[in-house]
Order: sequence, then C-alpha cells, then structure tokens
Amino acid sequence: MKKYLFLVLILLPVILSAQASYGEISIPGDPIGEEETETTEGTNWGMGGSVGAITIDNQTYSQIRLQPELQVWKFGVGLDIDLIIDAEGKVRKDDWDEWQDYVNKILFLRFAQRNDPFYFKVGSIPDYTLGNGLIFNHYSNMTLYPQVKNVGGYAGINTHLSGLGFEVYTHNLHKNEILAGRVHFQPLAVTNIPLLEKLRVGVNVGTDRDQYAKYEDDDGDNIPDVYDKFPKDKARYLDTDNDGVADNDDIDINGNNILDHPTVNPYVEEQFPGIDNPDLNYELDMDVTPDSATAYTEKDEVLIYSADYQLPLIETERFNLIHYGEIAKIDGYGTGMIFPGFSSKFFIFDARLEFRNFGDQFLPGYFDRQYDQQRAQVKHIEEGGKQYWFLTTKEQTLENVESSLGWFGYLRADLFNIVYAKIAYQDMYGKNEFMGKSLWAGVTVCPSIVPKLQEASVYYAQTNVNYINFKYPRNENANITGRLVYSLSEGANLVGSYREYYTDINNDGRIKGKDEIMETFTFGVEFRF
Repeated sequence: MKKYLFLVLILLPVILSAQASYGEISIPGDPIGEEETETTEGTNWGMGGSVGAITIDNQTYSQIRLQPELQVWKFGVGLDIDLIIDAEGKVRKDDWDEWQDYVNKILFLRFAQRNDPFYFKVGSIPDYTLGNGLIFNHYSNMTLYPQVKNVGGYAGINTHLSGLGFEVYTHNLHKNEILAGRVHFQPLAVTNIPLLEKLRVGVNVGTDRDQYAKYEDDDGDNIPDVYDKFPKDKARYLDTDNDGVADNDDIDINGNNILDHPTVNPYVEEQFPGIDNPDLNYELDMDVTPDSATAYTEKDEVLIYSADYQLPLIETERFNLIHYGEIAKIDGYGTGMIFPGFSSKFFIFDARLEFRNFGDQFLPGYFDRQYDQQRAQVKHIEEGGKQYWFLTTKEQTLENVESSLGWFGYLRADLFNIVYAKIAYQDMYGKNEFMGKSLWAGVTVCPSIVPKLQEASVYYAQTNVNYINFKYPRNENANITGRLVYSLSEGANLVGSYREYYTDINNDGRIKGKDEIMETFTFGVEFRF
C-alpha cells in the first residue's frame, strides 16, 4: 500500500499541471553514443510513461511506467516509477523490497550543464565520455536497464583561473565500483598567444574496483549467484544432478541411482558408517564427477589513467575544426595513444578522424557502452563428464591483445531532419591476430511521408574483435537494438523496442539458445502531457 501512496503523492502535482516538457526520460539505444540534451532555464512540468509488456530474464510481465519530470531554473528532476506485474497480477517484489529500490526510482536529478561553473547530475547517465575517449567512451550505466537500475552521478567545477576544472563520476552511488575523475586547465590562457591561448590539457583516471561485482552474491559464500544453486544458503552451492539436494547433503551426487562410495563422497560415510565394508557387498559408485564452481574471495580491480589535450583551430558559424590527442595507460598492461586527431562540424555532418597507436595489452575506450555487459562473463565448460563454472573478465582479454597501428573514423549526418545516419569504424593493424577492429552503425528514420510513423531505428555494434564477424553477427562483442514509434494521438505513441546482448557460455563460438541471448523487449503506449 505504501508504494501506491508514494506513487500518488509524487504524481499529483505533475498531473495537475499537465504542461508539455521534453527532456531526458528516454532510454538511449545508440551504440555510437548520443550527447545529453542541453536544456534551457525556466520552469516546466511534464509527464511521460508507457503501458505494455516487458521481458526480463526471459519472463514476460505487464508494465505500467510513469516518468514525471520537473525543471525549475537550472534544476531538473525526473522519476522512473514502474510497476512490473506477473501473470498472477502481482507486482514484482524485487523492485520494492529494499530502500535502494526507492532511490532507484530517481531517473535523474540535475543542476546546470557540464560547461557551467558548477554542475551535477544524479541518476541514469546514458552517455559519459572522459577526455577524448581513450578511457571512457560513451559509457552508459543503463546498459542492463531495466533489469539493473544504477543511480550514478557526476559533479564538477569550472573556474576562470586558467580554465581550471574538476569532475568526479560514479556509475552507482550505492556501490561506487566504476569510478572516474578528471582535472583540466588552460596552461597558456594568460599569454594571449593566438590559438595556443585556447589549448586545454586534462588528466583523467578511471577504475572498476571489482569486475566480478557484476554478479550478486547474496549469501556471501564468494560463489556468484548466477551459478550458485543455493544463493540464499552460505553452506551450499553445488547440485550436480539438479535434484534440489546440495552435493554436500547428497548420497548420490551424479544422480545415477547408485550409492556413492564414501572415499569420493564423505557424506555417505557420515550417513552409513562402514558401508564400504567388502563383507556387506553393497554396490557403490566410484565414478562420481561433481560439478566445480569457482569461488572469488578477492576483488579484481582494473585501473586506467590518461592525459589529453584539445586545441580549437577554426571556430565559425558554419565550420569548426579541433585538433586533439591523448595518451593512456592500463595499469599493469599496455599504453595507447591518439595523435593526431581532428574533429569537425560542417554542413549536415559531424566528423572525426584520428590516428591510433596502441601497444601490447591495450584496448581503447575500455569503459564503453557495452562495458557493464562485458566486465564479467559466466563460463560453463564440460570436460571428462565434469562441469566447470567460473567467471572471465574483460581485463583477461588484454593478455592476448598485440600492438597495432591504424585509424578511427566517425561520420554522422542529419538529412533534413528525416534520416539520421551514423557510422564509425576502427581499423587497426599488427603482426598477428589482435582485437583492433570495431564497427558501430545506426540509422534513425523519422518519415513524415508515412502517416503517424514517428520513428524507426536500428543500431548495431561489434567492438574490439580480431575481425568483424559478418557471418555470425551475434557474438559476445556485439549488440543490437531497435525501436519503432507510431503516433496514436498528439500526446500518445505506440512504442516497441528490442535489445540483444550475448554470452558464449559453452565457448563453442556460436550464440544460440535463451541462456546465451539476453533479450529485453518492451511494447506498449508511451504518453506525454
């Protein structure tokens, strides 16, 4: 009952005002990245939401989502209040059983913009880039949304003292696992030297304090819940025959209806002392192969730091050109550099071109849009009749990355506010196989010639691979999203969206089956008034 009262109290002033307002409540799906919406000062009220179906962990639920938004002067706040209802008409308790769940209803709380003297934002951060992107490149704390809701945040200061500024970032205020920081300044601002007075230099750091923390461990037994057969029981975690009885309480671990020999299963000796006495002539199973599940008793941290610069060369109303560079180091691994780099805006295009020089064991944009999915992966191997469960991390892929040279290019076009096309490609070369190729592509169509069709979008990304796999586009390094928006009325749209991420659990190089394809599908009515 409390949750419904909370819902009414929050929504009442917004419903009464019912003024139109458009801001940051949409969920991004662009793998290339989309900049955060710049907002103007003033007072605005608004309400958005949707009614429909959603698939979470391969189960389909009904969903009622309300997203009120309020802006006063430079302050903005948006909420994300959703009721996920199962087939029995019950609200999913996982979204309301802890105090953090109520904090997670904050979609964003914002003051000012990143170029203002003081600014901050708390909540969902759909797109975060640090420096020129060698550490954080369009990272999103909403990758696993809505299954995982992160209330992250950043705050910063920009001063007039030689352009000195600071910024700090966290992907989740509760956990503070993925963190970033930046200091920037303009060392030649007081010299009035043409061009050079605008030179901006920055120092950046980014870290994931525990990559294994992607997976919860509710009972604290150091076995991730994702393969802990008894996630609420600290003393039990294996069940080889899946009979509901833990291996350390089972007299027939492999489920072949033959009593295990006490030398391979001590629990049998506890229950039936001396049963292996030859005089008793009991048939006992010596071929017992219990599952193996790796425990993680220590955190696995990854740390990256960099230095960058930006130098505006041409700044006019129709054309601008910026020169930039950056060098980064992954602690304990390799170094990478961007030099030279150029970005430009002209006519209908937004373009970027840079030369990249990466050493052994270095990946650019380590914290990218897919990082929350890739930071750790579940692996399941069957060998000799025995099953092994363990985790791998993105950091471990660095060991096989070899030095490379090459180019990164990016082009985005706005065709008469009807078609928005985006493509980016990285092509790196080295001595042997290396994970130096990436492809991002997306098309959004807003076709005015098709009555009531507001938007049709599709996005695809395949990043940090040895080669772009067009034969099997579904792979661990890929994701795809799509979205359709159909207008029902002035304030309501019929919206369908779909997302896929992949995990090759059995290491066969193919993605298939519901265990290896993580899907999120939503379909319903999105409204705003």
